[in-house]
Amino acid sequence: MEWMWNRQVVLAALASLGDKGELGPPCRLEYVLDLERRLDVRLPESYRGFVLRVGDGGAGPGHGLWPLRRSAKWADRGVYAPRYLATPFPFTARVPGERFEEPDEYADYEDVLTGSMIIAEIGHGAYFRMVVTGASPGRVWRDEVRGLRGTLTPGLDFADWYANWLLRLGALKGTPAGRRRLV
Repeated sequence: MEWMWNRQVVLAALASLGDKGELGPPCRLEYVLDLERRLDVRLPESYRGFVLRVGDGGAGPGHGLWPLRRSAKWADRGVYAPRYLATPFPFTARVPGERFEEPDEYADYEDVLTGSMIIAEIGHGAYFRMVVTGASPGRVWRDEVRGLRGTLTPGLDFADWYANWLLRLGALKGTPAGRRRLV
């Protein structure tokens, strides 16, 4: 489903957050198309619509949304294995940290998290990670494999994840059905 984000509505909702409510400008379509071509993926529709119509990086859950350039840089620079984002994300349900080999500061547990990219940092070694390819593109997972809980937990689609964050902060008024005005 293609989400039709409205930048003015989101910015109005974020205005109540003060400095934490700032967003970067939307991405240029040419940049997104070039990135998708180089990485051999199409970004999930809900996220793609957000970065193209609303903003790229800034206000969001955790310490805020990373700009697309930062989220994709590891795959774009070849730090991950070739076709990292194009290889389907392997999980569909919660994964305990024991599933990963010794997730200490030197372990590279991210090697098995293909098809996903970090979109925000939570802190204490934890991140929000969005599935790009696999069974549920656009779904945001809470990656605490190195964090306090030691798990990888599935969440909502990016659009619902972001709208729920605004609702929890009181920046967006209404019931879940009322969120449709946002998208």
